[in-house]
Amino acid sequence: MSHPQLLTTDPDEAMTAAARALLLSRHPAATFDATGKVSAAGFLCSSGLPGAAQVRVSHRTAFPSVANGLSFADAAAEEYVLVSAYADLLREHGWSVRELPTDRHRLLLSAPLCPECSAATAPFEVEGEALWRCPACCRRTYGTDDPDRDADLPPYTETDADGSVTVYHGSGEVDIEATAEWAAGSSGETEL
Repeated sequence: MSHPQLLTTDPDEAMTAAARALLLSRHPAATFDATGKVSAAGFLCSSGLPGAAQVRVSHRTAFPSVANGLSFADAAAEEYVLVSAYADLLREHGWSVRELPTDRHRLLLSAPLCPECSAATAPFEVEGEALWRCPACCRRTYGTDDPDRDADLPPYTETDADGSVTVYHGSGEVDIEATAEWAAGSSGETEL
């Protein structure tokens, strides 16, 4: 078991980085040339309003022209299909996704609410897995609509200033039996 790595950067940056990392696991990011034009189509993530802990997601294609054989209808169709795929992936991993009513297909993401206290959660990573943690009650969650899935969260330990180790269930509740076993094992006692 390892100690969870909390994302300690600015909340807006942490949210954007978490969304970007998830999207990169399945989709390429858009790239731009020196003039700012799209050189390779892909997703684009950016922070929402400062302090709002929201992320904007869209899809960028090269500007339609005779030179690249891309029409405005082709670009709109690609954008619609891929932004829908981004939305499905993000929802599957706990993000709250809202489609923005604009002339282009765009998403506004926010963190899922804590299943215990309904506060907004924050992204963090443990053992290479992206999860959500409530800053108010420390409850951990996958953030999905299936509350039973949180039973599969990996357990973890925390060590306080005195060196005492506490073992937690994946959801963030103290595992009393495992903590007692850990304490007994570290004090040199042996089980009969």
